[in-house]
Amino acid sequence: MNFLIAGIFAFIVGFLVWRSKRTTDPAEQACAIEIGALLKSDPDAQPKAIADIFVKHGIARSRCQSVGRMVMPQLRKNGLNPGDAMLTMGRVKAAYTLVPL
Repeated sequence: MNFLIAGIFAFIVGFLVWRSKRTTDPAEQACAIEIGALLKSDPDAQPKAIADIFVKHGIARSRCQSVGRMVMPQLRKNGLNPGDAMLTMGRVKAAYTLVPL
């Protein structure tokens, strides 16, 4: 029984480590942090300004959605409540189409 519990625990820890390694790209993380900082300083930032940040960090349009998923936690860290963060994410999603292929 102890082996089963230890095995399940090891599996969970291994899965969490694997998942954190898979989603950590320094350029994408830096882009999400910068977008979060922009939206904290200017909550009414236009999608073009957000798209410029994607381009500055070399994020392709196909990767914008994965970076966008990292922006929401940045907004929460910057003190936005969930409702305001969801409204702000609309502008982030609008910026995806402005990023060149």
